[in-house]
Amino acid sequence: MLTPNAETDRPAPATPAPGGVAPTVVLALTMFIEALGYGMVAPTLPFLAQQAGGGERAIGFLVGLYAAVGLLLSVPLGALANTHGRRSLVLIGLGSMTVASLGFVVAPAYGWLVVARFVQGIGATAIWVGALTIAADLSSDESMGKSLSLIAGAWSLGFVVGPALGGIGTVRTPFMLYAALSAAALVAALVALPETGTIGVRTTFAGIMRVFRRPPVLASAAATFTLSFYYGVLEAFLPLFVNRMNVNRLGIGLLFAIAGLPSIFLPRLVGNLADRVGDVRLIIVGLVYGALFCASFLLLVGHLPLWLMFFLVGTIELLIYIPAVALLNRGLDRDERVFATGSHSYAFSTGFFVGPMIGGLLLPLCGFPGLFIMLTVVMLAGLVTLVALRASAEAAA
Repeated sequence: MLTPNAETDRPAPATPAPGGVAPTVVLALTMFIEALGYGMVAPTLPFLAQQAGGGERAIGFLVGLYAAVGLLLSVPLGALANTHGRRSLVLIGLGSMTVASLGFVVAPAYGWLVVARFVQGIGATAIWVGALTIAADLSSDESMGKSLSLIAGAWSLGFVVGPALGGIGTVRTPFMLYAALSAAALVAALVALPETGTIGVRTTFAGIMRVFRRPPVLASAAATFTLSFYYGVLEAFLPLFVNRMNVNRLGIGLLFAIAGLPSIFLPRLVGNLADRVGDVRLIIVGLVYGALFCASFLLLVGHLPLWLMFFLVGTIELLIYIPAVALLNRGLDRDERVFATGSHSYAFSTGFFVGPMIGGLLLPLCGFPGLFIMLTVVMLAGLVTLVALRASAEAAA
């Protein structure tokens, strides 16, 4: 039933970390590494693509491909996790990230950038499905928002550091550093990451669809799609926008780092709010705020400093993402969680792929005003979808 956490009215236990210190550290490190690669994109990939002769469409495809891999692999990876364990996905993910980073270093042409980006997408999908499922397995329903906020905070820290790292040296230097960090995280996961699933669980199509049809899963997917569409467009094209304002690669990296600051300092607060006032209510607030911000972005950018604009960009992610992930996992059987997380990956992948692709087609025709009108419409569509799902679930109850 899609209600504002009626099942969590009792006080949440004060469990600071999912599963204890060692698993939390490894999970946080894994999500930090994934976000580091995600954040490095803004000051690197658009310019790598341009060096290889690509235009706006080539940039949009290269950025979105990272998430599009999830459309192909989320369910197969979920089945793999049920057969061989969630831990195996995290190991595959970190190994893929290492290989992909080395690929970016040596890629001689645009086609090789596409191959490296595809492998990076495999790594991201495996990490998201594996690490988030393990974190949810190690958390109670009552403290799901608080526990997952720790993992989300680690991801956000990586998102802050990633753009700054992406602005260092030549456009390929950051990927050499990232390969070393991914390899180190792989070693840590091999040593200390626990297995939380039941290995050998049989996967059925009916079981997958039963999870995908749950109202909370559908609501979480709507919110996640909207957020990833928004971030996919901004990550692909906002660097070009500020570059035209004479901001260099290092400056672009620092601005995107600032965008991640709200999710470092405030995730615990938002997680507590999700546990107490309801995941859906908090997501609705985030979508309303996101629509207003996108509608006024080009008006505000001439009156507010760029660092403040990017800080406001990041607060949208904070208000939507944490409650969306918590909503996805509350009250769900442990063996079904891997497919709920897979649905989350599908929603994220779809938005992050479709957003840059449409943006790449729209930007040459309508410029940045058209881009932000599109983002406003997408935020409002996400809001309408979430409210409709909530009303439908309440009517059915």
